[in-house]
Amino acid sequence: MADGGRPYVLEEMTVNEICQALRKNRTILLPMGCIEQHGYHLPVSTDVLTAQYVAVQGAKLAKCFVAPAINYTFSGGELPGTVNVSTQVVGLYVRDVCRSFANQGFKRIVLVLGHGGSENLRDIQESLKMFLRLEKAYNGLQIQVAGLWNLSPTWTRSMQQHNYHADIIETSMMLFLRPELVRRPYVLDKPAVHRQLIADPDNYQKVKGDAKANGLLEGVYNVPHISQRADVKVGVMGDPRGASVEAGRKVLHEAIGNLVKLLKSS
Repeated sequence: MADGGRPYVLEEMTVNEICQALRKNRTILLPMGCIEQHGYHLPVSTDVLTAQYVAVQGAKLAKCFVAPAINYTFSGGELPGTVNVSTQVVGLYVRDVCRSFANQGFKRIVLVLGHGGSENLRDIQESLKMFLRLEKAYNGLQIQVAGLWNLSPTWTRSMQQHNYHADIIETSMMLFLRPELVRRPYVLDKPAVHRQLIADPDNYQKVKGDAKANGLLEGVYNVPHISQRADVKVGVMGDPRGASVEAGRKVLHEAIGNLVKLLKSS
């Protein structure tokens, strides 16, 4: 229960407590992460831990509900510890979770994302868009998707400087949240590989099936085979050097502050 500044932590509440709390607030935050490779220095749960922290702290300040985190989504990576759930399944799963919350009486659902990923983010947004478009019974339901990187101007600027993953920002956040889980030394892929990864985060992919054959572009007709490049051994997309507790605190507090502003905006 929300007591003394605590948020409504759904997983700790009873049916009666939830019914009572719904009389006061009908907004729920749904943190989402990914169990995926984060180099040799960060744990595979990094995206879950950061999303949970921002969602819980945001719910505390906004006095709204916070749901248990969704841990497993789509990464695209293939290094040990990474768990990939098909993007279509993730989209349908999130849609069903949102439907359940709506059926209980929630009117606003805010997904708080610690993990993006081009394919993962695309299918989550498209699935929810079709849900609201086709299911007219939920006409009064508001669903919003907020990535931590969009909630923090500092993180946004860092991404513009080609820091994307297991980089200075994510390392700083983990130094603030769980410093005992940050390993040293910081290890990068071979220089040529690392340069390609920071040029474009999707460069970790190896694509087969788009070359010319028999005078025709296979890419026009063939569905490509996509996998992680074999020469990507670490998977850091950016530079973690220079990470600090102070920077992590700043990014997380920016994200919390802007999440609360979003919650109070409408």
